[in-house]
Amino acid sequence: MTLLGGLSRRSSPENPLVPLSDGNLLSWLTGSKSGAGVSVSERRVLGLPAYYRALSLTAGALASLPLKVYKQGTRERVTRTTVLDKPNPRQTSIEYRVTTFLHMIAWGNAYSRKVRDGSGLIREVWPLHPSNVRVELVDPTESNPAGKLFIVNSKGGESRLTSQDVLHLPYMSMDGVCGIRPLEVFRQSLGIAIAGDDSTAAFIANGSRLSGIISVPERLDNEGTKAKAIKKRWKELTSGSENAGEVAVLDQGATFQPISIPPADAQMLEGRQWSVTEIARMVGTPPHMIGDVSNSTSWGTGIEQQVLGWVKFTLQTPITATEQRYTQELLLPGEYAEHSLEGLLRGDSASRAALHHAAITDGWRNRNEVRTIENEPTVEGLDEFIVPSNMTLIAVDGSIVPLSAAGADPAASSTAG
Repeated sequence: MTLLGGLSRRSSPENPLVPLSDGNLLSWLTGSKSGAGVSVSERRVLGLPAYYRALSLTAGALASLPLKVYKQGTRERVTRTTVLDKPNPRQTSIEYRVTTFLHMIAWGNAYSRKVRDGSGLIREVWPLHPSNVRVELVDPTESNPAGKLFIVNSKGGESRLTSQDVLHLPYMSMDGVCGIRPLEVFRQSLGIAIAGDDSTAAFIANGSRLSGIISVPERLDNEGTKAKAIKKRWKELTSGSENAGEVAVLDQGATFQPISIPPADAQMLEGRQWSVTEIARMVGTPPHMIGDVSNSTSWGTGIEQQVLGWVKFTLQTPITATEQRYTQELLLPGEYAEHSLEGLLRGDSASRAALHHAAITDGWRNRNEVRTIENEPTVEGLDEFIVPSNMTLIAVDGSIVPLSAAGADPAASSTAG
């Protein structure tokens, strides 16, 4: 696959037309090697806890946002069931969107096959794995104004489709055609992280570090009988729950010297920590959200501001991009899609109470709107907007009109004041 993730031929193990000796298929299964000497593939990268958590957290947060459809130019909700409410018989709305966002973040592109009814209305959308799709540029036509041709590999062979049949969501594109594939541009950093995991596993499996050394002042016999006896005696004195807290005493002048972590091993642990930070930076997730709190406090306004920054500067772009694509390609003319960020941007209970109080008393939200935001049922009689009784209006001639005297003669009200 090229850097742009879709302009060259790719193969998939799901495609029986590609022989097992095909080089692209081997690359898909095993990945290509990084400078660290390890293969970097989707499967290996997902085995990194930090990457898996960052990916699932970001895609899950995006997919869990309420997605609403309105009539164009208004805030009136569309009551019909759209393809966004029920994308396909196999997946719920959130399951479909999790898959889509995972593909966007991990592969740089998300593809979905559109299924239309007899009238041409889109009734279903089915996610296509990016490894099964490549994109070619063709001359734009009336039926294919985008000029994109999607070659989709499946068990039934190869299909050549246009934007009328495929919904394409590029995450970040340098050429306006396909999104950049992060696995390619971050191959070296991810390779270092994988190599660090492999080295740690081998280090533990080989038991290559001793816990300590027992030394004696005299020379031991060649058969090692006395050394084995001293070692056995040490284990008897220090192992087992019954010896917890006890003091071990060795005879014949033997002493025990514990071995601390060697500098090379300490650097290996530091390298693993560095990989967590690099992965957080790559995906755009705040480090504390994937378990790295080494350089930040665990609680307080600093963390809250990091989360708000994450929503504004990392999530906002894919949110807006998908809204525009959904509106343009999946909905009827005169409808538009919009995600609600209220859940992610809401503060603590005290902050929300202060905001709701100001909204109600200043008259830009009514009480039922606030109850809806807080997932409370609406109550009859709370749909009216209210304002403080001591607020005033200014008439055209500059006179003051108290709200309690609205409708009265402005001049009289001004004189009365």
